Amino acid sequence: MKAIKVEAVTKTYRQNKALASVTFEIHKGAVAALVGENGAGKSTLLHILAGLVRPDSGVTEVSGSAPTQDWKWLSRIGFVDQDASLQGGMTLNRYSKMGKDLNTPWNEDLLLARCDQLKIPSGRPIKQLSGGQRHVVAVLLALAKEPEVMLLDEPLASLDPISRRTLLGILLSQAYDKSTTILLSSHLVSDLERSCDYLVLLSGGSVVLSKPTDEILGTHYWITNSDKNLELIRQMCDAETDYMIELDSQILLSTTNHEIVNLTGAKPAGLEEIVIARMSSSPIFTKQAQTER
Repeated sequence: MKAIKVEAVTKTYRQNKALASVTFEIHKGAVAALVGENGAGKSTLLHILAGLVRPDSGVTEVSGSAPTQDWKWLSRIGFVDQDASLQGGMTLNRYSKMGKDLNTPWNEDLLLARCDQLKIPSGRPIKQLSGGQRHVVAVLLALAKEPEVMLLDEPLASLDPISRRTLLGILLSQAYDKSTTILLSSHLVSDLERSCDYLVLLSGGSVVLSKPTDEILGTHYWITNSDKNLELIRQMCDAETDYMIELDSQILLSTTNHEIVNLTGAKPAGLEEIVIARMSSSPIFTKQAQTER
């Protein structure tokens, strides 16, 4: 079942095309990472999915319907933007009381337990918390309403390594226990490799990679950039689907051909390495390499 559907979505601000025909799907219960360079369109896309910005064209569906500001739809969605705006004079306890009055369901016990887990004092005014703690509070409040879909814009950016790992663990538990679908943007790709089961990579407003994480990791390899290996690539790789990126003495090769992996002594590439390579260089499909030979 698809929890998030994005089809040919385009958004332009004046002369700047923020999104260009973006298309991908995320299944229910997945924890998906939205990554890309600054200005790639991640925040714009999340705001569109949250119903706060309207696309110029294209189709979006979240939790079975188009994003809207209708209360019934909003009750199924949790959204936290980069600013995580909260009223500084209020405490988490006060926010929880308000949330309980406005939302059904509202899991206050789990909210307070998670705050204890992250060492956040629930009775302290928000303005007295650190920037990272304020962002965590915003995420935990959104989780307390037990939404079907969570949209998070850079929830990990201001957190220390221990808090990042703890919050990611909470998000994974939410997805596993409640079948909540989570789409989060982040630059911390090394953390996402262990936590996310789907990746959407934006570059210049377009999708350049959209696949399950294990499929990406299982098909990308580093091999030595040599004439012998290049010839093997031309002879053995699928000319339509396999591609390579030449980076000085190394080649990042995407292939499902395990024979060439063995013959070239290829080593698996990490998710962060793959993302950086795809953002910094254009892939050459082996069909193109054969033509250029």
